[in-house]
Parts: sequence; structure tokens; C-alpha cells
Amino acid sequence: MRKKSTANLARATEIFDGIAFEDVEPMLCRLNAAKKVYSKGDAVELAGFEAKKLHVIVSGRLHVYEKTFGGHQVLVREICRGEVLGMWLLFVTEITCWPGTVVAAEQTTVIALDMAATRRMLWEAATPQVARFAVNVSKSLVRAFYTTWRKLAVMSTPTIETKVQIYLSTLRNEAGRAGVVKVPFNRKLMAEYFGVTRPALSKALGRMRDRGLLSWRRKEFTINF
Repeated sequence: MRKKSTANLARATEIFDGIAFEDVEPMLCRLNAAKKVYSKGDAVELAGFEAKKLHVIVSGRLHVYEKTFGGHQVLVREICRGEVLGMWLLFVTEITCWPGTVVAAEQTTVIALDMAATRRMLWEAATPQVARFAVNVSKSLVRAFYTTWRKLAVMSTPTIETKVQIYLSTLRNEAGRAGVVKVPFNRKLMAEYFGVTRPALSKALGRMRDRGLLSWRRKEFTINF
């Protein structure tokens, strides 16, 4: 019998939002759900391997890396609590393998859902519970597309300074407040996210600070642009 703790964890995520506890348990059974805990640095999925599971992040963070032609690992996305890893693969059925390697950035708890079973549930005649699940899946998918758009906006700019400016401006707009934003990365990961070296990022931040555009204390930035 599936533990109720897994159902409680599932109900706390967006993908099962609004679905009654007594309905979540049988849905988890149909989706072959399993709770998994990863330690920092553990590989969750490997590039080139078949994508069989969706991963609903209950706590912690996952980092998605892709390799450059030189073999260097580049951070392309951070997936946080409440988000779902592999959502777009659920619908793009012609892509069957993970395009990048996924690693736990810290101790992370996920609920793994069978990809094929999830497709079958979404494509069947909808009960009210499945209809709500489908709406929640759509919200999660849109959020994933937005995250990708934000990444593309940053990467399409020609200089590190403009990458920093666009990235911090986006965080400020999302938070709905002016002046101070908190980035989710340390400097090493921030450099990887921008696709630059850490020394180059540090120099660019120093130039922006000297021009009065920003200042910072650890992960908190005060911006003046």
C-alpha cells in the first residue's frame, strides 16, 4: 500500500493542487509514483538516456547541465521546489532521451511519475480530477517555457554586462519590487548560467559597480538601472 506521506507531499505541489487527498492516492498508483531522495551531487538523469520519468520537485533544487563541444559542462537551468523536470518531454514524444544531465544541487526530494502512464491519464476521457491535473500540468509547462525564454534572452546578448543587466532586471520585475533582488546562484554557478568564466563575470560586475549601476552583498544585489 502506498504511504500516505507521499500523497501529502504530492498535494503540496502545483501539479496536484486542488485535488482531494482521497483522489491523489489512486492517481499516484496509476502514475506508478515513487518518492526519491537525492544527496547533493547525485545524478538524477543522464544525457542520452531514455526519458521514462517526470520528477516533481518536493524540496531542494536540481541543476540541468549540457556539454559544449569542448566537453565543458554548462548550467542551462535550475529547477526548484514545486517545478517538474521533464514536462516538455511529456508532449514532445519524438524526443525520447534526456538532452542534458540533471544533478541534485542540494539534498532534494522528488516524486517520480511514469512518463507513459502520465500521457495515458492526460489523453483519456477526463474525470474532474484528471481535468484539474491537466490544468496544473499546463501551468507547469508554461512556466518551463517562460524559464527557457528568460535564459534565451540572457544568452542572446553580446556582452557580460548586458547579460547581467537583463537577468537582474527580469528578477526585479518578477519580484514586483525595485532596487534589491536576490539571485539563486553563487558566483560560480552564475558564471556557468551566463556561459562565461568566473573571472570574466567578476570583472564585469566590478565595472558595473564602478559605474554606479549595482552593488552587492553575497547573493543580494542592489541595482540602479
